[in-house]
Amino acid sequence: MPAFTLVTGLLSALARMSRSALLEVMGNDYVRTARANGLSDRRVMLVHTLRDAAVPVVTLLGLWVGALIGGAAITETVFASPGGGRLAVEAVADRDYPVIQLVVIVVAASVVAINLLVDLAYGLLDPRMVATSSGEGGG
Repeated sequence: MPAFTLVTGLLSALARMSRSALLEVMGNDYVRTARANGLSDRRVMLVHTLRDAAVPVVTLLGLWVGALIGGAAITETVFASPGGGRLAVEAVADRDYPVIQLVVIVVAASVVAINLLVDLAYGLLDPRMVATSSGEGGG
């Protein structure tokens, strides 16, 4: 139940973002060209559109990691389930500064690691983004 509570609101926004990104990509010239060449709708979807549509979705997922971690503190307290969020809330209530510092460092490191993984995923999903962001694009 706590996990369902954390994810419910985010899943609806993720579904909407996925749909709008997919519709945007479906209007591109290369998708129409692939369909004109006789490729099936399934092949066009799997090969040509999903990778491009996944970039904004991956960005959104990376940004939501911090919100999920922050929401875990409230959700774990409400449902009285043990976890890092409840540990943080109890440490604040008890003024246990070393535990608070540890929780903040772990959360910050987790968010940085997830953002690194999101940036690496950009390179897998769209190699053009890597060349542009590293300054190799010319100019």
